[in-house]
Amino acid sequence: MDRKSYIVAVDLGSSSVVVAVGVRSAGGGLEIPSVVSRPVEGVNAGRIDNIELVSRAIREAVDEVEEQLGIRITEAYAGISGEFVRCARHTDHVFVDDPENGVSQRDVDALFDRMRNVQAPDDETIMERVPQNYLVDDNQEVKNPVGSFGKKLSSTFNFILCHKTPIQRLDMALRRLSIKMLGVVSDALAAPESVLSPDEKEEGVAVVDIGGGVTDVTVYYRNVVRYVASIPMGSSAFNRDIRTMGVPEKHVENLKRKYGSAVAELAPDDKLIRVAGRTARDAKDIVLRNLATVIEARATDIAEFVAQEIKDSGYAGKLAYGIVLTGGSARLKDLDELFRRVTGMDVRVGVPEIGVADEALDRVADPAFVTAVGILMKGSETGFCVVVERPASERVAVERPVAQRSPVVEPQSVPEPRRSTFVPPQAQPQPPVPTFRHVPPRVQPSVPQPETPVPGRAQVQEPAPVSPTTSVTPERVAQAPASTVTEAPELEPRRKRDWGSIFQKAFDKVNKSFTAAEDEEI
Repeated sequence: MDRKSYIVAVDLGSSSVVVAVGVRSAGGGLEIPSVVSRPVEGVNAGRIDNIELVSRAIREAVDEVEEQLGIRITEAYAGISGEFVRCARHTDHVFVDDPENGVSQRDVDALFDRMRNVQAPDDETIMERVPQNYLVDDNQEVKNPVGSFGKKLSSTFNFILCHKTPIQRLDMALRRLSIKMLGVVSDALAAPESVLSPDEKEEGVAVVDIGGGVTDVTVYYRNVVRYVASIPMGSSAFNRDIRTMGVPEKHVENLKRKYGSAVAELAPDDKLIRVAGRTARDAKDIVLRNLATVIEARATDIAEFVAQEIKDSGYAGKLAYGIVLTGGSARLKDLDELFRRVTGMDVRVGVPEIGVADEALDRVADPAFVTAVGILMKGSETGFCVVVERPASERVAVERPVAQRSPVVEPQSVPEPRRSTFVPPQAQPQPPVPTFRHVPPRVQPSVPQPETPVPGRAQVQEPAPVSPTTSVTPERVAQAPASTVTEAPELEPRRKRDWGSIFQKAFDKVNKSFTAAEDEEI
């Protein structure tokens, strides 16, 4: 058994799963010797609905990676995305211990300790805590408060929250393949890591990751994640609309990728495509302009919702670098032009290039690999994955043993606010705490059995249970001095979108006249 400094990422989307393996090069870049994508079923808007179908797709991708590299994967980092991932803000303060000598690092640590004690609702877990700013005496905003003079130090933190059930199901899918999930990270935080330059993060940019069933929006400004949102709509909506044109499902994806356009007026109106049917007589002719009209209607809906999310973030007028499109759907022709017209912002399509070794750039030069590479980068900050080296004589296709179904491991929050370690949360007995008014109480999952440590490998130290001092409620309670512990964080309530109405709107846009000319067969 030979342990290598590998990092393994599993990016499970609504239409495909990507498994990537990375190694840190001597120059500091990330070498990616293998990346494999496979179609997946059983995932709806980021939520696993069929564990058997999902495990099968992950197994196919993992087996191919193992065969390419001659290794056996036993640990991995995973990404998660969906409407069940959201951000919420909370402001707190501490009084400076020695005002005459200014704010010290001990005061900053005390403020972080208070933020660590903020509790999520019973059915959610805190994935990451991101400090937004620091205020000294409520009027002087500073990036680094150490050394500033004042009596009170306050800060607003952005909490990235996720429902526990989707994390549990993702962990279960990997355990069925005997793979331990070392950590889980929000796709909205992973994707920007491989596409954004330091200047873009500093001056302001929005990353829009359009997947199969979910579109993630991440807003960066002054090198800080300011806002995260998920829209439950992606490229699968394009496919459903194209199906209404009488196109067989097996031809929809190829038709969209090869001939589709997101801007109807840029598509030719004198050329048609013949789509094969069950027989030669069943073949169907489709004008490219009409195909583009159907796609544009749905793409416009997505762009409008993205523009609304950026507006809701409060940074719409501060994003100097506009929008970066990623995800498999970013390859759709003229999609960037459509976003320019709808949002009025600069738009570019991003591929993994930041922090990637030169020899790996061609291998991952695809917007669909952005999130997987970002997960690799996030995971490399935490620790390497244990893999088993297989001798060349043993590198034959061997069926991976499937682990027995075991009780779902309850997620456990990560305590470190400055940098997430992405450790899957574990269930702990909690005293009753107030919850969001719009979140119904749920039955607490059973307490999992402790995991057996891996011999010879550094273990991630889990924090000791902390008595909750604050609980997440939608109302602001007046701040008390540092000696008191009764306070309630102010978190933004979840917004409800009228997703149903947009589906009818798309069909109203596609009732256009059809023309025909040049004939091409698909």
